[in-house]
Amino acid sequence: MLAWQGAGMLFARSLACVLVACATCALAASAPLAPHAAALRERGDAARPDPWRAAADRFFKVVARDEAIPDAGLPRAVAQDGDGFVWLATDAGLARWDGTGFKSYTTEATADAGALPEVMVNLLFADAAGRLWLGMSAEGLLWHDPVTERFVRPPNRTPLDATHVTAIDDDGAGGLWVASDIGLAHVRGADRRVTLIAPDAANNVPNGPIRALHRDTRGALWIAADHRLFVRRTGASRFVPVALPGAGAIADLLDDARGNLWVSTSNGFYTVDAGGAVRHLPVGERERPPVLGAMIRAGDGTIWTASRTGIWIVDPATSRIRHLRHDPLIASSLPEDGLNQLIRDAAGRVWVVGDATLAYVDPAPRRVLGLVGALRPAPGALPDQAWAVGAAPDGTLWYGAADVPAARLAPSAGGIAPPQRLPGARRDVHAFAFPPGRGAFTAGDDGLFHLSLAGTDARRLSAEPWSRLLLDGDRLYVGGTGVGVVDVRRPGAPARAAWSARLTDPRVRSFAVTGDGSLWVGTARGLNRVDPRTGTVEQFRPRTRAGAALRGNYVSTLLTDRQGRLWAGTVGGGLTVFERHGAAWRSIAHLGRREGLPHDTVDKLLAGPDGAIWASTDGGIARIDPATRAITLLKPADGVAFTANWTGAGDILPDGRLVFAGFGGLTIIDPALPATTPWQAPLRFTAIRGGGRSIPAQQATTLTIGSDERSLTAEFARLDYATGRDQAFAYRLEPQESEWTRVDAQHRIARYTNLPPGRSTLVVRALEGSGASGDRLRPIGAPLTLTLDVEHRWSETPIVRAAVVAGVLAATLGLVHLRLRSARRRERLLETLVERRTAELLVSRSELEKLAYSDTLTGLGNRRLYGEVLARLVAAASASSPFALLLIDLDRFKQVNDGFGHDVGDALLVEVADRLTTTVRQRDSIFRLGGDEFAILIADARDDQGVADLCRRLQAACAPPVTIDRRTLHPALSIGAVVARDGATTAEALYKAADLALYEAKRAGRGTWRLAPTAAG
Repeated sequence: MLAWQGAGMLFARSLACVLVACATCALAASAPLAPHAAALRERGDAARPDPWRAAADRFFKVVARDEAIPDAGLPRAVAQDGDGFVWLATDAGLARWDGTGFKSYTTEATADAGALPEVMVNLLFADAAGRLWLGMSAEGLLWHDPVTERFVRPPNRTPLDATHVTAIDDDGAGGLWVASDIGLAHVRGADRRVTLIAPDAANNVPNGPIRALHRDTRGALWIAADHRLFVRRTGASRFVPVALPGAGAIADLLDDARGNLWVSTSNGFYTVDAGGAVRHLPVGERERPPVLGAMIRAGDGTIWTASRTGIWIVDPATSRIRHLRHDPLIASSLPEDGLNQLIRDAAGRVWVVGDATLAYVDPAPRRVLGLVGALRPAPGALPDQAWAVGAAPDGTLWYGAADVPAARLAPSAGGIAPPQRLPGARRDVHAFAFPPGRGAFTAGDDGLFHLSLAGTDARRLSAEPWSRLLLDGDRLYVGGTGVGVVDVRRPGAPARAAWSARLTDPRVRSFAVTGDGSLWVGTARGLNRVDPRTGTVEQFRPRTRAGAALRGNYVSTLLTDRQGRLWAGTVGGGLTVFERHGAAWRSIAHLGRREGLPHDTVDKLLAGPDGAIWASTDGGIARIDPATRAITLLKPADGVAFTANWTGAGDILPDGRLVFAGFGGLTIIDPALPATTPWQAPLRFTAIRGGGRSIPAQQATTLTIGSDERSLTAEFARLDYATGRDQAFAYRLEPQESEWTRVDAQHRIARYTNLPPGRSTLVVRALEGSGASGDRLRPIGAPLTLTLDVEHRWSETPIVRAAVVAGVLAATLGLVHLRLRSARRRERLLETLVERRTAELLVSRSELEKLAYSDTLTGLGNRRLYGEVLARLVAAASASSPFALLLIDLDRFKQVNDGFGHDVGDALLVEVADRLTTTVRQRDSIFRLGGDEFAILIADARDDQGVADLCRRLQAACAPPVTIDRRTLHPALSIGAVVARDGATTAEALYKAADLALYEAKRAGRGTWRLAPTAAG
C-alpha cells in the first residue's frame, strides 16, 4: 500500500453550461432484444468490448472543494474505516465525513474529539478489522480509538514515533507492515508493539527510506526504495531484488486479479508475473511521461492510478489505457488533475483526493450509462445537447441538437466514433424514423428529409417545419402543424390528412397506434383517436369530456403496451392509462407524483423487453410495472447522471437498451440487467450530548442522565454517500412515544429538553421510497438504538407523587362541580358563533383574493399580480437566471369596439388570452394589464433567439381568424420584448424598454415584434 504525496498548486476553474430549448422526439421503430445480448455485455468480452460502455463517461460527485475543505487544508489522503465513515487527511489536521458534514480533529482536544500531536497527517490506512491508522509527517504512527475518540501510539517507544511514515499494509495475521524514512517496521496484532527491522546481510532489507510496500495475495512482501524493488517470498527470510530496467522513482505497489504485481513509477507501469518476468508499460508521451502515484483495483478489475495529470485506468487483461482528466466544459468530469491519492470504499466507489477537492465516482457503471463526451463534435468543443434521438437498425444512434445539424453516433473499436454530421437539415431536427430497408427520415424546422442509413444522400421531401414521426407499416405519419402521410415505398411530399383539421389543436406533439387500428394523436390541447379508414376523430379533453382522467392539455408522449392499453403522458398532468371496452376507450388509471412518479410532467415513454414501461420526466426516470402499476425510481445512486429530461427524447437500441436524452447528455439503461444491489450503508450516531455534556458517539450504547439536566441531543447519519442529502429519517422515544418524528438529511437530530425519569430507548430508522408527500417512505436497514437511564428527583418518588395527585384531584373535582353547568352553556353558544363567523370570513377572503389578483374578463393575472411577479423576478435576476418581459397590444382593437360593440371586443380579448395561454410554457406567467394590453414574463430566457422564436409562435397562434356572432375577425399582435440578465435591472426600466420596443413594432407597420436591448438599472 502507498502513501504517495505530490505537491501541486491550486487552480481556479470555471464551468460552462449550455441550455437548449425544450422539444420532444417521435417514436421510432426498434428491434427486439437480441438473444443473449445482455449476457454478452455483462460478460464483457475483452476482444469485443461493449462500445457504449467503453464510451460512457464517469460522473464525479464533489464532496468538498476549496474553502469547504475543513480548516482550509490541502487534502493529502483518504480512507474509510470499519464503521463506514470516510476520513480526510489534510496539512491542517483530520476530518471525518458522514455524508452531510465534516467533524474536525486538530491539535486541540474537545469534549468529543481527541488531539493530534501535529496537524500534518501524511497517510491514512484502515486495517482488516476496520481500525483507522494515521501515518504522520513527523510524529510516526497513531491509531484512532472510536470509543474514546482519542489517537493512540503503540505502547512501546521506538524511533518510529518521531519519523515520517510513508506506507502501511496488513501482514495477514492482524498486524501491520510500516514503511518510513528510517526503514521497515512491524506492528504486532496482539498488543500493537512495534519492531524495527534492522537491515543486515541476513534479511537484505535496504538501508534508508522505504517508499512503498505491499503484501500480495500469495503472502509475499514487496518493498520499494526509490527506484529499487525487493520481494520476500512466503516462507523466505531474505529480500531479493527485482530489476526494473529504466524505472523511475517507485510510488505504489498493487497486485491484479491474476496475481501479477503492478508497479507505478515516474516512467510508467511495470508488471511482475508469478514467474518473475518483468514487463514495462509506458504511459503518456515518451518525452514527458506522467509521474504515477497511488493505485487501487476497481470492481471491474481495472487498475486506477492517481497522477498530477489526472487518472490513468489500465485493463490488466488487455493493457488498454484510458486517461481521465478535468474537462472545464463538462461539469461532472474529474474535478481537478493534480491528485494525491485514491481509494475504493465498501460500496465500490472510488474516492479521489486532489489539491483542492474530495470527490467520488462509480468506476464501472453497468446497468445505467451516461454519455456526454461522445456528443463532442470535435476535440475541445462543447458537447452537443441532444433533444431528439433515434436508434437505427444498424446499431447507430442519431440525434438532433439546437441550432446545429443532426448527427450520427456509430460504434467503433473500443468505443464510439466522433459524431458524424448529417446532411439535409441545417438545424433543429426533432424526430427520426427508420423504415426497414428504406433508409431514414428526419423531421425538423428545416423540413422533412429522406437519407440513406449511412447518413448520406439527403433529399428534401418538404420545406414545411415538422416535429413528429410515426412509422406504421409502409405509412409514415408526419406531425407538425397538422398531420401528413408519406408512403415510404415512394417517398415524396407529405399528403395532408383531411381529418387533421378536426383535431383538438393543430399542434401535433405525439403519435401512437393501437391494436384496433386506431391512430392516436396527442396535441397541445388534448388527445385524439383517429380512424384512418373513415377519418372520424374522437376528442379527449380534460375539461370537456365527462369521466375522462386526462389531467393535462399538452399530451407529450404516447405508448401502446403489450396488453393493447394506451399510455398518455402529459405536461403537468402525469400519466393516464386508457383501455378499450367494446367499441369505447376509457381511462382506467392515473399516475402522478402522489403515486410515486418523480414529476408530473412526463416527457417520454418507452417499453422495455419485459413489457415494463419506462418514463422519463422533468424530475428523473421511473420504471412502471404495467400489471401492478408499481413505480420504481432510478436515482443518482443507480448511476443516473441527468434527472431533467424535458427534451422528451428517447428510443430503443437494437440490443434492447433504452436511450433517453436529458439535460446534460444521454442516459442508456439496460433493462435486461438486474438493478444494482445497494450497499447496506450503516446507520450511526455522529454526535451525542446528554445531561449537559458531550459524549463520544461510538461509546454510547447506554447513557445515564442525571436528574438536574434532562436534555438529549443526538445527531445521526446513514453512511450512504451516493444518496447524501436526499435521505430521510424517523425517530421516537420508546415506550413514551408511539408516533415517529420524520426529519430530512439537513435536520438529522433528535432533541429532547425534558426527558421522563426512568429507562427509555431512543430508536432511529433510515427511510427510503418516493411520493410527493413522503407517504411512500419505508424503513431500510437495521434501526439504531440508544438506551437512556434518567435519574428521579426527590419530588418524583411514588409517595410524594401520590400525595400531590390526591390533593389536586380533590380540588379539581370541587371546581368542576361548581362550573360544569355554566361552562356547557357557554360552550354551545361559542361554537355556534365561531362556526358562523368562520364561514363568513372564508367567503370574504376568497372573494377579496380573486378580485385583487385576477382579471374578471379573461381570468388572467391583473396588473397588481404582474407587478408583484415582476418584482420577484427582478430581485432574483442574474446571469444564470435571466428572464424576459413581453408587452403585447392587439392591433386595431379600438376599431373592433367602435364597429361591432364591446361585447364582440370582449369575446375577442378572451379568445386571444386563451391562445396566448396555450402557446407559452406552464412556468411562464401571462397577465392582462388593461384594455387590449397583455404582458408575459418568460422565466429562464437564456438567449435572444429563444425570445424571438416565442414572439413568432405567439403571432402565429393568434393569426387564425376568429368568428364571433357570425363576424370574422383577423387579430394581429404587436409585441415589444426585453431580456433582463443582471440584478441591477429595475422593473421600471424593463417596462420602459419593452414599451419602447412595442412602440417600434407599431411604427414598423403593426403585426410584428421588436426586441429591445438588455435593460440595465
